[in-house]
Amino acid sequence: MKSLSRGKGDSATAAAAYRAGLCLDDPSGARHDYSKKGGVLSVDMLAPDGAPAWATDPRQLWAKVEGHETRKNARVAREVLVALPHELDPEQRRGLAKDLGQLLVERYGVAAQVALHAPDKGGDNRNFHAHILITPRQVGPDGFGNSAAKVLDEFKAGAQELKDLRAAIGARINAALTAAGVASRVDHRRLVDQKAEAAQRGDFGAVAQLDRVPTKHEGKAVTQARRRGERLPRAKRNDRARTASERRFNQHTRRFEDLKAKAAADGRLQLVDEQALHARALLERRKEGAQRLRTAAMAQATPNSPTPKAAVQARAKKPHKAGASVPRQAAGAAGQRGKVSAAVERVARSKDRVQVENVVMQEAQKQLEELIAEMLARARRALQLPEATPWQRATARTLLETHDAARQAREAWRRTVEERKQAREAVRRARADRGHYGPPADDPFSRMRRALGHPTAHDRQALDAAETVKRAKVAEAQAKADRDAASRQRQQAEAVAEKARAQFAQAFGMPVPRFDAKPPQQPEPAPTLAPGVEPTPGRTSLQERQRPRMR
Repeated sequence: MKSLSRGKGDSATAAAAYRAGLCLDDPSGARHDYSKKGGVLSVDMLAPDGAPAWATDPRQLWAKVEGHETRKNARVAREVLVALPHELDPEQRRGLAKDLGQLLVERYGVAAQVALHAPDKGGDNRNFHAHILITPRQVGPDGFGNSAAKVLDEFKAGAQELKDLRAAIGARINAALTAAGVASRVDHRRLVDQKAEAAQRGDFGAVAQLDRVPTKHEGKAVTQARRRGERLPRAKRNDRARTASERRFNQHTRRFEDLKAKAAADGRLQLVDEQALHARALLERRKEGAQRLRTAAMAQATPNSPTPKAAVQARAKKPHKAGASVPRQAAGAAGQRGKVSAAVERVARSKDRVQVENVVMQEAQKQLEELIAEMLARARRALQLPEATPWQRATARTLLETHDAARQAREAWRRTVEERKQAREAVRRARADRGHYGPPADDPFSRMRRALGHPTAHDRQALDAAETVKRAKVAEAQAKADRDAASRQRQQAEAVAEKARAQFAQAFGMPVPRFDAKPPQQPEPAPTLAPGVEPTPGRTSLQERQRPRMR
């Protein structure tokens, strides 16, 4: 989605005329004539129910938009660019484009112009696409209303809205493909998410195809530069990504051919589908990697466990071979406690090492919480049992009190974190409002009005916006201070609670619950001294240690 703003030199009339191949007049008197433009297959105008008749006339609609938006930095339109499946016939493709335009009309209450374009000459002949221009304001029976799609201007909510809109557009495209009897489907998700799902369902042929580096949309300027024989930075980056993806796919193919030749030499080759054979080879290799991770994780997750055998360490450190389907991953999440091998095996089939380590840490945190819950239940029972010693009752009472205090401190800290987020959002909105009004006017009349104490309406709005920014910054600073104070109180309460848990565990003979997310530090190897060199006390560097004494 692209926003067209007058502050950037955009014009709704010019954009609509160019995309629809029309001749439109601007309210300022300028004429935008693109009636001889080729490649425009169809133009459809859509509007909400009950909208005026001019909302479906491009000449009147965009002229009224330009006349209604008077600010010098006003948004004059939004554009949604959608690639359409080449498998559909022209009528189906136009119906899909109108359906997508109607989705935007119903979602945001705007009027829309849907222009269907054919592939450019000299480009990909499958690149059918639609330019959907929507009005910046809602269109109702009385004309223009409030600003449309304001959620798209927000920081976090706007990003989520774009994801939801992409999902809705993908669902409409897949529905059109299904109705046309086409087996192809589109997916709006990232390649890594698609690859993970394909691995989970066992479609390793799709995994090999999705195992590529994503490219970025090049746009008109980069495409025109390519046709002139120039390669802009984005074009170079996309070319490198395509080359790397092709190399990676060829490695998968060579790996499959090697496995096939080896099976034929051993007499184990069967007449099955090549994709199924490739999937079986990839699955076996993933199982080997999962087994290595499970063995190393369990060895490190068990307290006081002996060091794994040298053979296991050698396999974990063995470098990844070129062309292998799955990289050999070393053991991760050192220092964790608990039986986490099942979680490691679940994610090791389709996720990377970072995801495996995250799952290990989550499982360890879950077991820590279960052990603490068991200690709390035992402490409550100890207060009711007559055979408990006074020391045990005292530690049980202290454990319950410190646990409640730590829980309340965590809740207070979470509230302050949320309040800080809201304060930062308030500052962002206040700054946006201040930018909307701009600074006070600097003309002589406005300066004179301000000197007399009677500023203009624009100056009052600008001054109020600046004052709102100051108040929002003060509130944000106070929220940050409250969050930091709550964080210190939480850390102190958790330290007291951990000490109480250690005393309780000592009183009842239970293991002390601990969670250490840092891997153990490997000791540095002792430096090897040169022959005839004696170590010098007090010197730390290797060069000083190897410096011979003067005799």
